[in-house]
Amino acid sequence: MRRTVLALFLAWLASSLRADALRDRMDAYVRRYVDAELFSGVVRVTKANRVVYENAFGLADRALGVQNTLQTKFQIASLSKPITAAAILLLVQEGKLTLDDKLAKFVPGFPNSDHITIEELLTHYSGLGDASAQPDYNEWSRFPQTTAALVERAKKVPRQSEPGMSYFYSNSNYHILAFIIEKVSGQSYGDFLEEKIFKPSGMANTAHRAKNETIVPNFADGYTPVSANGFERATYLDWTSKTGNGSIYSTADDLFRFHRALQTGSLLKADLLKESYGFDRKDRRVGMFWFHRERFGHRSVYVNGSSPGFKAHFERFIDDDATVTVLSNLYVAAPSIIAEDLSSMLFDQPVNRDVPKPVRADSDYLKRFAGTFRFGDDYFVKNALARIEPKADHLDLVYPTTGFTISLLPVEGDRFFDRNFWSFVRFEDRKLIYRNGETDYVAVRQ
Repeated sequence: MRRTVLALFLAWLASSLRADALRDRMDAYVRRYVDAELFSGVVRVTKANRVVYENAFGLADRALGVQNTLQTKFQIASLSKPITAAAILLLVQEGKLTLDDKLAKFVPGFPNSDHITIEELLTHYSGLGDASAQPDYNEWSRFPQTTAALVERAKKVPRQSEPGMSYFYSNSNYHILAFIIEKVSGQSYGDFLEEKIFKPSGMANTAHRAKNETIVPNFADGYTPVSANGFERATYLDWTSKTGNGSIYSTADDLFRFHRALQTGSLLKADLLKESYGFDRKDRRVGMFWFHRERFGHRSVYVNGSSPGFKAHFERFIDDDATVTVLSNLYVAAPSIIAEDLSSMLFDQPVNRDVPKPVRADSDYLKRFAGTFRFGDDYFVKNALARIEPKADHLDLVYPTTGFTISLLPVEGDRFFDRNFWSFVRFEDRKLIYRNGETDYVAVRQ
């Protein structure tokens, strides 16, 4: 008997020591990004009902010196999309609409609506352009919007393709889905989510931002990088301009509760949930709305998000009942990088990524890169014009059409780092080469 108890104790001790070592490794890794001013926010890693690692870093309010905590609420940007998708699927489950229903059923007169299905809106295969990417977006997004008004804006945007033909990420799809939720349910978008998703899932700290004037306790302010190493408050927008695609705020704990509600089948039936992930479609990497992939033999569904002042990443390893959540109130693309490496650690995989380290560069050196460059039609914004403006210690990449500016920090030689989107820029001959992930986008000097 004593031997059995001793063996159990030693097994427990070994497991506990492994858990402590993993937690310490994760914490040391995240702090590298915090120390480099590349991350501020909350990180949470779970396995089943166990928290593997969680911590909060940085400031929720830089003016008042308020720290982020595990209870801090963040705008979650496009992490709102799978919640909107779940709401649509609940209506499908209740028999109030079908995935094959045409858009014309809900928005008569919408261009090409006789050919666009609910499923194509959910998966970004509708062919619709993105109203949020139009030159007037910065103006109208500062004012309250109804879902009907957002649908009207989507009507005016040129199509990218015929429905079902190709993937094109468009926020307009989710504006329209929010309108459909309201029309079919007879409730506002926010009220439907509260009744059907948030309350049943125990998500007490999550809501649609229906009024900017509403005071939200424990809410983080959002910040945007400025110059080489500074931050400023994010550009103001009314969050109703992102209804359906990016208007929800939440906490890391509440997103875990959303995961558990899906994982346990308390929100959606197993067959419908499985279909929503999209693994059965081998020709696609997106579901309704989850991106899907397999990493080191483990299937996952994930989504990342960007909105003024905020970045986020949420990944669910659906066969392992594990999650990695990273929420940030800096418009710096570290959350996806951090989440991917923490996932590797969780499954005992190597992590060899270095944190970019800016170097000093004088203004005379930086002046050599000044000029105007044009990207090709494969770029995020087709044929976009970009202007490189040298500053005292960095370069600014400016899009003249919108005025949107990204600071490029010198890291080595003719190479620069874009912390907004975690990309690298290098200059070769008359070309600017913008590397995002494994893809090079080439812009030619004009």
